Amino acid sequence: MDHYDYIICGAGLAGLSLAERLTDDSFADKRILLIDRSAKDTNDRTWSFWAVPSFDRYSSIYRKSWERLAFYAPDVEVINDASPYRYHTISGLDFYKYTLEKIKACSHIDLIQDTINDITDRGDHVEITTDDHSYMGSYAFDSIVKSFPDEEELFVWQHFLGWEVKLKEGTWDDQIATFMDFRVDQGDDTRFVYVLPFDKTSALVEATVFSKDLWTEEQYNDMLTGYMAKYVGHTYEVVSVEQGKIPMTTAPFSKGSARVIPIGTNNATVKPSSGYAFMRIQNECEMLTERIKQGKVSKVTKSRRFIAYDRTLLNVLLTHKESAQRVFGLMFQRNTYGQNLKFLDEETSLWEETKIFWTLPFWSFLRAFLSENVFSNTKPETVSNP
Repeated sequence: MDHYDYIICGAGLAGLSLAERLTDDSFADKRILLIDRSAKDTNDRTWSFWAVPSFDRYSSIYRKSWERLAFYAPDVEVINDASPYRYHTISGLDFYKYTLEKIKACSHIDLIQDTINDITDRGDHVEITTDDHSYMGSYAFDSIVKSFPDEEELFVWQHFLGWEVKLKEGTWDDQIATFMDFRVDQGDDTRFVYVLPFDKTSALVEATVFSKDLWTEEQYNDMLTGYMAKYVGHTYEVVSVEQGKIPMTTAPFSKGSARVIPIGTNNATVKPSSGYAFMRIQNECEMLTERIKQGKVSKVTKSRRFIAYDRTLLNVLLTHKESAQRVFGLMFQRNTYGQNLKFLDEETSLWEETKIFWTLPFWSFLRAFLSENVFSNTKPETVSNP
């Protein structure tokens, strides 16, 4: 069997982000393997995220950046700058090309396209079995989700379908990204649209839903057609479509082991209360890179305080204590974008968090907090689509 110091299983956002960091010359004495079943040659997704200006690792492939954000709900309109953050978007294919070009040019990293069947911790090494071969390594970084903890009470899908549209008449205000627009029929779910205008005539318009059950393409199309007719009103052409789903839960995906380190979604790095993952995965990969340098490889754990907050919000939504449009509406009306984004990044102090909590429906959140974090051993409340 071939032996490697580190084997990265899966070349998604987490696997590529970690491998790209390990192309640095400081890791030239390590032998590294990256395995994925896909060639990563299609534009299968878009990543959007906010960051401070000092984060410029991928700035050369930003498709668009915005300084101003908009939030809409019935009778609510909040348009303002996101200082100190800027909101960015990167197409999946551009990210794949950028990272893979660096990885393929690196002599100490091997890239193999194959399907991984098994990842086993043998005690003093790991063994990776694929369709065609077996590999040994000192450690494996595992980003491959084998199953979702969807039996968990506080589990909900954030699922979406987006159209990239080209206006045939009229223009977008391409200096403002619509962060959330709740001015759509909520049905029995949480539903909103976000709009990322790339220039004056083209934009990504995405229908997003939080629910236990996934939608048909026809349901998304009906939602987007209605939204475009009511809030855009111009004739347009759909030039491409993207569709996906993101798990929102605090339940673990993989516990890993001493030598098999879960990363990315497999390490529950997706923010449970918002679905955002890009910067959280970047931060996770930075921490892993430093641990590799120090020879102290271990799983990156999450803040217990913020896990409690995430469980609280999921309880509020899934047990219908409050609607998402009211919760987020109050949050963005009563706090600046900078305060809210800092909180969602889990970089706030306890005092800053307390000030945000006071702007939300107090009794609903207190009941949810007690239910999930104090009396969690009692019979759980009935949950359903948020």
